[in-house]
Amino acid sequence: MIKELYDMRVRSLAILVVCLVLFFTLAPFQGKLLGLMEEYKDIVKKYAGSFPVEKLKEWNFYIYSQWFGKNLGQIIPIIGVLFAFPLFSREYENGTMEFLLVRKSRRYVFLSKTLTAIFVMTIELAFFSILPVIYSSIAGKDFESVYSYQYMVHILVGGLFWFSITLLFSTIFEDQVRPLLL
Repeated sequence: MIKELYDMRVRSLAILVVCLVLFFTLAPFQGKLLGLMEEYKDIVKKYAGSFPVEKLKEWNFYIYSQWFGKNLGQIIPIIGVLFAFPLFSREYENGTMEFLLVRKSRRYVFLSKTLTAIFVMTIELAFFSILPVIYSSIAGKDFESVYSYQYMVHILVGGLFWFSITLLFSTIFEDQVRPLLL
């Protein structure tokens, strides 16, 4: 389990940095986005139809639509895939799978690798779900956090779904590229 945490450190730190950059390029710039939309209101009406730009002035609507609906919602499959694809295929590719199986049982190897990856992914996804609550309290924004915990459940289920599919491909194929491509 310690070896897996050590192997996952680069991936998990990269995902953490990318998602933090995404959030902090979105959350503090609500006013800038609204200014741009007001500036190009004719184009917005043409493509967004009757979508009221005024709703984006509300912090709750803005953060739920922009963070949970667009940014984090679209990166969940990528996070699930990045945590699962190298778990077993990397061991086959490096020729270390036989070494692992000589020392420990198959069940132990599978569970330690899988549960460690699920644990780290769950911690990161839960943090990204609570991030708007933390930011809102620090920035002094009025945020109703009831829905963020409901979104957290959906985010965790979606992440585990993509993790499971990629884990299946990682155990079937013996190279790291195929699970990514499928």
